[in-house]
Amino acid sequence: MRIATALRTTSVAWVAPLVFAWVWLVSSHEAANAPAYWAGNTALVGHTLPFYAPACAAFAAWEAGRLRRAEVHRLAPVRGRYAIAISALWPVVLLGVAAVVVCLLTVRLATGAAHDWPHLGVLAMAGYLITVHTVLGYGLGMLLPRVLATPLILVVDYLCLVMPVTIVDPMWLRELTGWLDAPYGDLTTTTNPVALAVPMVLATGILAAVLVSAEIARWRRHRVVRVGAATAASVICLSVFTVSAILPVRDWNGDPPLHPRTDPPVCTGDSPRICVPVEAADSLKPLTDAAKEVVPRLVDAGLGPPKELAFVSEAADIDTQTWRLFLYRDMGDVDMKASIAASALPPIPPCPDTSDVRSGHAGTLAAWLMVTAGMSVDEIQSQHGQKLAADPQVMTVVDRETKLPPDHQLAWFTRNVTLLQQCKPAPETMPTVVKTEE
Repeated sequence: MRIATALRTTSVAWVAPLVFAWVWLVSSHEAANAPAYWAGNTALVGHTLPFYAPACAAFAAWEAGRLRRAEVHRLAPVRGRYAIAISALWPVVLLGVAAVVVCLLTVRLATGAAHDWPHLGVLAMAGYLITVHTVLGYGLGMLLPRVLATPLILVVDYLCLVMPVTIVDPMWLRELTGWLDAPYGDLTTTTNPVALAVPMVLATGILAAVLVSAEIARWRRHRVVRVGAATAASVICLSVFTVSAILPVRDWNGDPPLHPRTDPPVCTGDSPRICVPVEAADSLKPLTDAAKEVVPRLVDAGLGPPKELAFVSEAADIDTQTWRLFLYRDMGDVDMKASIAASALPPIPPCPDTSDVRSGHAGTLAAWLMVTAGMSVDEIQSQHGQKLAADPQVMTVVDRETKLPPDHQLAWFTRNVTLLQQCKPAPETMPTVVKTEE
């Protein structure tokens, strides 16, 4: 009976449909073309955070205002202050939890059945942040009139969640809010756990500041003493936890570092073995057929035979006999041949952006691998135009090299791969060299 009464009398029920509608709209749009991969798609729970967390804070401020107006805390102490707060706030928290459920249901309907389960770390972060935003709104509602506290916390809380993403200096500011990027369909990665822990650390500082200030407010001291002590305690709490949150992400430059998934892939074959995430298992058969045509050609050209072709994250550690594949949805036979051929290119690390580091074109080496694998120029330019069409002269370099004896071609490839890996200039890969010679 008490639960039914609370749900009937709370102001949350009136605006909850609007919150759910916003969450559904954003989730359905972002999940429209996403694969059925929960470990990545659960990030939408964090991506829609600005639509339900500020609402929870605003409703908590409103409920606090109702209690202040009724002077509940001045009545006989049948229940403690925290018991009263929990009784008033659990419908607000339920709103946030329901919004998370709406997001997950929307993703499920948009992507279909998945092989895994929603990411527990993202759900834990969302639940914790819902609680903290609610407590923060309740605390503000106890200080200000509800007609002022409610719109103030709604607007400020929303801006604090979305504005840091627009700030480029410092970049780490966006990592403190819990707002996550929408998933981009990468089956080889999962949510970085540090990106989930950092906003929870900062939220803990906010929660501690609110609770400590509430306890200090009960002191039987002069008002100036209470205000000063509460301010000092809040500053200390926020400072300690903010610094603790910033330290792990202070060197991040934009998006969180890739975190490769660790669950076992599905594999087939032996020479070479082909492994992909379970969500991409349908690609194993066409990949096997393409590998039977591409890999022998590259081995005949002098490249070492691979033991494994693996569709894994660029952040995953692989040995020298593993070729890293690149797959995307609805790949054709030509796409898969190009992916297998380009996977023979060893990893080339990024280099510092200074004038004395490498100048070279790794795409030239990838194009040579594709030609060596038997692909025509038209196939390369049509399927990989996004990488090669930026410099139309690149195929001229490849055409020049493929006219040389096989051992000369392999020496050119090996030499330039080594130069690029060492961040040294590799002018033989640059299209401008050909243009200059002409």
